[in-house]
Amino acid sequence: MSRRRLLVGVLGLGTTATGATILWAWPTYNSCPSKHEPITAEQCSLIRHVPDGHPVNPARNPGARVFPRFLENTEPLLKELQPIKKEYGINLIEPVHAAIYRWQMSYLPRPPPVNMLRVTGRPEHAQQRRPWGYGDTLNESALPPEIKAAADRIRALPGLRLGRLRDVTINWRHSSFLRLDPHLDPATDGENIFVLSVDAPAVLTLSPHNWYRLSRWLSMLTLEDERERVRREAERSWTSYDIDVLVPPGALLHLSGDARWKWTHGTRLGVPAAPGAGEEGERGRALLHWFGRPDALFGPTPERHSVVFAFAAPEE
Repeated sequence: MSRRRLLVGVLGLGTTATGATILWAWPTYNSCPSKHEPITAEQCSLIRHVPDGHPVNPARNPGARVFPRFLENTEPLLKELQPIKKEYGINLIEPVHAAIYRWQMSYLPRPPPVNMLRVTGRPEHAQQRRPWGYGDTLNESALPPEIKAAADRIRALPGLRLGRLRDVTINWRHSSFLRLDPHLDPATDGENIFVLSVDAPAVLTLSPHNWYRLSRWLSMLTLEDERERVRREAERSWTSYDIDVLVPPGALLHLSGDARWKWTHGTRLGVPAAPGAGEEGERGRALLHWFGRPDALFGPTPERHSVVFAFAAPEE
């Protein structure tokens, strides 16, 4: 029985209610606020449909565009991030959530350590220090030079119209643990989200928000084992309408339109490396990631730094 038919059976929904639910959850593709120029085929070159890996064309793109060679040399930025994360970085995964993650990953032979170090101006933790502020009070003069240069370079990109910079966030992961559950960034961040990959490739997966919520409700209603759910999502993704975006080192991903407001973004946990896949594979601890198709594997990823910039829409 398909998941959709099972949902109808569990809820006892009639045809009209079922149709309304599916219509509510159906993906939308309003890709381009009028302030930006239309997305081009070149900007879709690193974007794929899941699970067949077919390229995404601009007409079926909810608002993601990639600038593959945004930074030719990321070494100065990577060097600049090290003392910043040491001084200001904070682990935002609470112990109780880390324990849940470890249990959910217990199907793996040797799960990677749960980790996520972040430096952000966004108020997310009582003990965090916010070196450059956030939102209306963000102080660009407090940004380190390489980060400030990247922000200025984003402003100069052709085809985009941006308002003021509202947030800069640094993320660091290690030991192949790149899991990032599907989410929408806070509305106070602004209309435009940019993800700059610094030192390692990653796949950011876009999922239609309401369809993802429907899928999660179904999982709860059917009492699906959380470990099995996490395994299924790692191996097959979150929804059948997902879109994968490959962000190699030096590339910049821009989210706007429906990709910003109606599609979540996240990174799948990954799948175990086969025995013999290098030293990490021999230890059974490495996780590989896939792009577009479950058999299009890459990795492992010992560590990854990224910088997220959020800009408001331009004032009218």
